[in-house]
Amino acid sequence: MWILGAAALFGTTGSVLANGPLGVDPVSAGVARLLVGGAGLGVFSYRYFRRVLSHFWVAGLGAIGVGAYQLCFFYSTRHAGVAVATVITIGSSPLFARVIGAVRHRPPPHRLWYLAAVILSVGLAFLSSAQDAGSDVELVGVLSALIAGLSYAVYTECASVLIDHKLDSTAVMGVLFLGAGVLTSPFLLFRPVAWITTQRGVVVLAYLGIVTLTLAYVAFGKGLTKLVPTTVVMLTLLEPAVATALAYFVLHEKVSGPAWFGMLLVLVGLPIIAISVQRPTTVKA
Repeated sequence: MWILGAAALFGTTGSVLANGPLGVDPVSAGVARLLVGGAGLGVFSYRYFRRVLSHFWVAGLGAIGVGAYQLCFFYSTRHAGVAVATVITIGSSPLFARVIGAVRHRPPPHRLWYLAAVILSVGLAFLSSAQDAGSDVELVGVLSALIAGLSYAVYTECASVLIDHKLDSTAVMGVLFLGAGVLTSPFLLFRPVAWITTQRGVVVLAYLGIVTLTLAYVAFGKGLTKLVPTTVVMLTLLEPAVATALAYFVLHEKVSGPAWFGMLLVLVGLPIIAISVQRPTTVKA
């Protein structure tokens, strides 16, 4: 339930950004969200930051993953639409997570996971090719979303490794996100930031930083203490369901037929994943 609650909040980020003030920039919004949300996580857990930072290389890689995920995802929502960007990002991340798991010699998941992986792959193929005159999808948006999916899987793995060392989950998330904010902060020197000073900008940034990052990632971190990263990434497929609904009913995005079919295939994987989580792996311990 922790992961599903967090995923529902994650699903609102793209639509909230799209409804931001005039001139809102996805890159500066991503950096500001990391700084505000990371600081919020620090308020809850700064006492444990030093222990997390003692695992410097894992924490550093995780922070890089968070930064790349945030900037690429928000950028992709501008160039592929909120619905398609979210579905590609979250739909590809389980596949990347499994590759990382295999490299780390984690036991393979139940065979139902592979069925879900095939469905996801076909769905992603339809989404990646869904570029036509009646669609808001651009190739650069698709590629950015795929990089975001890889980065998402990387930082989830790093966070899991850190939490496995008995470190406080909120502190782990705080270090990764605040660190990502610091690493990406130079972008603020080159991107539009005037929108942040508007009343609407303050509200949008507060929601993106405090609600969808601080609160959501407290829940996300709690979920990581109970589940392996591959399962966590799979359960977050609730996010594209929320994002797609908001994009269609609130933003009225133009999505082509193949893109809708691709999103449907990705969303079909969710119940299969839920079933596979309850089954033993294909390798006996």
